[in-house]
Amino acid sequence: MTLFESLKLFPKIDLHIDYFGSITKDTIYALTKNSKTYVDDILEFDSLTDYDNSKELAKKLLNNYDNIKLATNDLLLKLKNDNILYGEIFLNLDSFLSNLDKNVIVKTILNLIKENNLNINLVLEIESNINKENLYDNLSILYKYYNKGINGVYFKKKKLDNLDSFKSLFDRFIKDNINYIVLMDSKITSQNKEIYFNASRIIYNILELPDKDLEEKIIEKNIILEEAITYQNYFNLYDDLKNHIIYDLYKENFIIAFTTIDMTSTDTDLLNEYCKVFNTFPFNLHDLVVINLNILNNININNDLKNNLISEFREKANLLL
Repeated sequence: MTLFESLKLFPKIDLHIDYFGSITKDTIYALTKNSKTYVDDILEFDSLTDYDNSKELAKKLLNNYDNIKLATNDLLLKLKNDNILYGEIFLNLDSFLSNLDKNVIVKTILNLIKENNLNINLVLEIESNINKENLYDNLSILYKYYNKGINGVYFKKKKLDNLDSFKSLFDRFIKDNINYIVLMDSKITSQNKEIYFNASRIIYNILELPDKDLEEKIIEKNIILEEAITYQNYFNLYDDLKNHIIYDLYKENFIIAFTTIDMTSTDTDLLNEYCKVFNTFPFNLHDLVVINLNILNNININNDLKNNLISEFREKANLLL
């Protein structure tokens, strides 16, 4: 069996699948009234404007529950075909039309996940500029479905230098042990570190190792660092994959997780991410087993599901070693 064949069959874990950024091209072709050429032109990523346009197109097409159902089914089928053992779909409920009921949207997606027999959780995205009404609605849904299909919340804020509006929320989630994720920017100030140390995951967009204090705390707290190789490249976070620190992070005992984020917008999947890093760095299948077991042992999910996933992962991965 070739390395590519092994990677294709490998049981994968994708902790960050953006719902709107991963709606499949086939779904968009089926729902749009525009020509395939028009859609392809929008989905061809040449700039940040193209990136925004591709996600906006998906949002406009999911304007009723039937379209949401079709789009979700197609996405779940893709994840199943990609051998995703466990995944988390990031869902911004405020990106849907305001006349759609958020509870109905969540129930529709969770029911489809169950029907497809997939180990997928949702993570609610909350923008930093959200108004109080929408914030209350989202938090009500979070608490209603927490550990019942929703695994946590992602505070989507590119810079955490002003935390006043989020401080009480962070405190509440820490107290209630709710899984949450922050975006780590390239500038880290002392007032941010408390938040990073309590985060369950960090979307890691720094291409140099952090200061020693932060590095030690991330390792000590078993914080997972999400690494989306293709996504980072499209946003010019590195000019050559050889200069990426992903392998250095792994060798220095950080818990890393290969993720896709926007599969359609950036034209990738987890197999493609695996192939890129294997072609560039001296990773091997044993490393990939270690990486994914580290993820499974440290993600914030209920213990029964965690133990089942670890057992299933070991069984499937051992067949490929």
